Amino acid sequence: MKKFQSGPLGKTIIVELERGDLLIEGICNALEESGVKNALIVSAVGSIQRLKYHRPIDMGEMANDEFFDIEEPMEVGSLTGSVIDGVGHFHIVAASPNGIYNGHLEPGTEVMYLMEVILAEITECDLERHLTPENVRKLFKK
Repeated sequence: MKKFQSGPLGKTIIVELERGDLLIEGICNALEESGVKNALIVSAVGSIQRLKYHRPIDMGEMANDEFFDIEEPMEVGSLTGSVIDGVGHFHIVAASPNGIYNGHLEPGTEVMYLMEVILAEITECDLERHLTPENVRKLFKK
């Protein structure tokens, strides 16, 4: 186990994305425009029309994932995660008329009608993510 500590929460950023906007890219761009490199998702509500995500398929030593690209109307039940050093790491649960999808959100996910995301800045955070030999992006001190 590793433990990291940061300062108090900073700015609150409210992002409203519209039809066709890219979810991860929109969140990260809004933070960059606000001068924020580290943040966490406090709340997210909305719908998506394209979901790109991955999930693990076995319990081997190396991360082994399957990737999905689904285009259908979906309501987002949960979006959680963080942005560390400008890079987002988000997990999603979304439901459509055809099923429920859950996993690690990938770039290219598109908003359908609306997505409201509230973010809180993490201050005094000196972390970055690196890919480990197990094919997992983990946090490390800069």
